[in-house]
Amino acid sequence: MSKQVLKGKQNSLQRPKHLSLVDIAYQALVEAIVNQVFEPGSQINIDTVARDLNMSNTPIREALMRITGEGFVEQKTNKGFIVTNFLNQEELSNMFAVRLLLETDALRTGTLTESRVNQLDSLAQEMEMTKDGLVYQDFKDYLHKDHQFHYTIVSMSGNDFLIQSWENMNVHLHLSRLYTGVGLFDRDDSTVEHIKIVQALKNNDREQAVELLSKHITDVGMRLVTFLNEQDTAKE
Repeated sequence: MSKQVLKGKQNSLQRPKHLSLVDIAYQALVEAIVNQVFEPGSQINIDTVARDLNMSNTPIREALMRITGEGFVEQKTNKGFIVTNFLNQEELSNMFAVRLLLETDALRTGTLTESRVNQLDSLAQEMEMTKDGLVYQDFKDYLHKDHQFHYTIVSMSGNDFLIQSWENMNVHLHLSRLYTGVGLFDRDDSTVEHIKIVQALKNNDREQAVELLSKHITDVGMRLVTFLNEQDTAKE
């Protein structure tokens, strides 16, 4: 059976309007996972979700396959779809170490154009203006733009293998931040750090931008691990 008891948030999934059934299911499921309607490690019961959203099992299954590709859930033999678990502290540290290598190498050696700098500038400004809050719907625009910001940097490499490796790790970063249960706890710090990186690029100082990016990634990792450790201590 699926562990679908919410932490005081809602008793069933909500159905958005004006989308295809698969898109409706996709959005509802992602939001439910992020808001921990389905807790990490729990099984998603397709029949229950279909009943909650008033649709057949087929679009639910298609949506879950899409979500599986993004890393939010895993499909396991004889168990169905399981919500992806947290990375532990050692795994998080290792992930950030690899992310640091990939992103700084892309920025240091990749193709840097005026249009890319302008794109990064626009994204940094847009992130500063996005909504904030405690649930996914409140801060999903920020996360989307944050992903675009770092993807723009990684794509400078022109290396499809590097980009795919980064994408495979990035979902764990976002899940770890989302599972804090308090929204984007480091939003203000990250926003300022993004702006500084862009300013260095606008000043044609790539070396400084790489240093600032390195510090940003390191600091995000430290903030996240510290925050999660404090949460664990508070539960004891």
